Amino acid sequence: MPSLHNFHEMAACAPDLIGVNFLPGGQLYKDSGPRWFIYNTLPLCRMTVDGTAYDSMSCRWFAYQAVRRVQTSDLEIVTTNRLVMEDTTILWRVEFKNTSSMVKTVRVKIDIDGVRGNGADHNRLIARSQEFAMSAIYEFPDRPIEKNVEGASVEWELNLPPKQHSEIRFVMKVSKGNASPSGAVSPSWFESEWDRAKKVWMDRWSSAFTPGNTFFSGNAPTLLTQDTAVREIYYRSVLTLMVLLRTNLWSDRTFITSGERAKGTVFYWDTSLFSTLFAMLEPKQMKAQIKLFLEQDPHADAVIVFKTTRPPSPERIDTPKGWDLRGYAANDLSIFRLAWSYLSVTQDKEFLHEKIADQTVNERLEVLATDWKKLLWTPSDRLADYGEAPNLLECVPTYINKVPSFNAANVWMMREYADIVDRAGKHDEANELRRESADMAQAVMTLYEPGKGVWVSLHRDGSRVEMRHCYDFATVGRFMAGDLPVPVRQEMVAFVERELLMEKWMRAQSMLDVAAANSDRPDHGPMGAYDAWPAVTVDAMCILGYWKDALTFLRRTRVAVYEGVYAQAHEFYGPRRREYDAPVRIAQREGCMRECTGGGAFAETIINTLFGYIPKLEKKLTLLEPYTPRGFTGELRHVRFGREQFTIRSGDAGLYLRLEAKA
Repeated sequence: MPSLHNFHEMAACAPDLIGVNFLPGGQLYKDSGPRWFIYNTLPLCRMTVDGTAYDSMSCRWFAYQAVRRVQTSDLEIVTTNRLVMEDTTILWRVEFKNTSSMVKTVRVKIDIDGVRGNGADHNRLIARSQEFAMSAIYEFPDRPIEKNVEGASVEWELNLPPKQHSEIRFVMKVSKGNASPSGAVSPSWFESEWDRAKKVWMDRWSSAFTPGNTFFSGNAPTLLTQDTAVREIYYRSVLTLMVLLRTNLWSDRTFITSGERAKGTVFYWDTSLFSTLFAMLEPKQMKAQIKLFLEQDPHADAVIVFKTTRPPSPERIDTPKGWDLRGYAANDLSIFRLAWSYLSVTQDKEFLHEKIADQTVNERLEVLATDWKKLLWTPSDRLADYGEAPNLLECVPTYINKVPSFNAANVWMMREYADIVDRAGKHDEANELRRESADMAQAVMTLYEPGKGVWVSLHRDGSRVEMRHCYDFATVGRFMAGDLPVPVRQEMVAFVERELLMEKWMRAQSMLDVAAANSDRPDHGPMGAYDAWPAVTVDAMCILGYWKDALTFLRRTRVAVYEGVYAQAHEFYGPRRREYDAPVRIAQREGCMRECTGGGAFAETIINTLFGYIPKLEKKLTLLEPYTPRGFTGELRHVRFGREQFTIRSGDAGLYLRLEAKA
């Protein structure tokens, strides 16, 4: 079912024609995870037409509205909802069209679990939720309401000539506690707010791609190409971030991770997956967020919870059962990558010298790049132990302890940080980091299974457990490509194509993995994938030299986002879910969210890899493998690098870089 976002709040449509789940400032679900049919929220209103309640036969998602539709033998009913911009008010338009050749009378009734207002509020219906300490006021601007003996209801009798239509409009305002929202709703106010909801969305979408706009502190690149699949994937990826943009938190351009979580929840890992795009689009707020991230203990929580005022530290969430002192394994890499991307894109080298508590940003980056030393079994070890399943992929019981993925990330972080300190004249320190990274790279290679294309995890009992998971492919392929012999590259890609890539999406974990039967969560298990995994898999395939295969798969994933923007995960479902051409949908189980900023990874892959934009601090902008044809033709315009903007063109001979102007 479609969702609604207005840069402050999220609402989610119910399967019937008018139900909308709305809980401003809170979670749309509880610990068991979201369920599209039973969100925990205020009581829903209900509509009957000639005594019959209908569920939607189809629905359509827009950034600024949700549309539900049903068709009977002689009547078409279409409900359209919008959220008032940056407010806690929902608007309904319900249109009834007589599709027959005879005059039709339609009796419409809306029931609400509430009471009729008194005095000046006699044209309002009031619903209150004790559980969520909220009140909802329903108002009907077109006609007075009548009271029903069993509660509150509104009724209309519509006389429709053949092929003609009529509509009803109404509003729900939400406030905290028992307070009633003020201000009566007039037809002119309704129409004004209806139009404004779309206009603000369109203006902000346009601003996102406009250099020097007045809303964002930067801009996203504009992609021009006749490759319809690549184009749609890119813009749908950026749109995912726009949907999850919030302007009412202390960092007023905050990309929350998911709309259904507690207000202001931002995961480091998900945010890092669009770090280049973040630095291009909103460098000012990104810098403020990174400073907060760098203040935290990376081995503590997985999230920051942004409030309306800047918190001195993140609000604590319950530590997941099974966590040890290693915390969330992805945090070191995620925070380092965010800071690295900001520095590389903006060329703000002075940021390295800013103070974070009692250390500089530069010193904090060194901590992140070498934090693995706290996770060794012995001082002479060269592979970090990242803990148990809850510290890593959560649902895969064998993906524990010494895993190749985050150790390969350590190799990359040390090498990148070595470049930073080398430019500062600390050559001995840089050389030591490079020596340690080379030692660790050799250690990571001991986890490879020759001839199979897969990797093992080394458990604390000394056992080597084979893992057939996409994340090792993606991280080792991206961060250690230069360390991989050609046969290893071939075997790795063959494994991914043979066991993970499906017709429309991919499996995060092979069905042949020894733990597949015990790992069935849609984002990391065998029956689906976290929405960033196809993007980072394509990224690694390209880096390993398999450009054509990668682009072919990338184009195929376009069909998976028919329900809107990118989610936490897409899953295979139904009796054919094990087949190559299994149907795909947004995951509806195991606590997966309707939208997730991890989907920004698709735009990241298109910018970084397909267009070769991988900038480095204090280095001239050059492109990744510029003489390698990408397999498609297009231009990426207004690409930000420091104070300059570039156009990157992809053609038959590879990539071409052209300076546009100073920003």
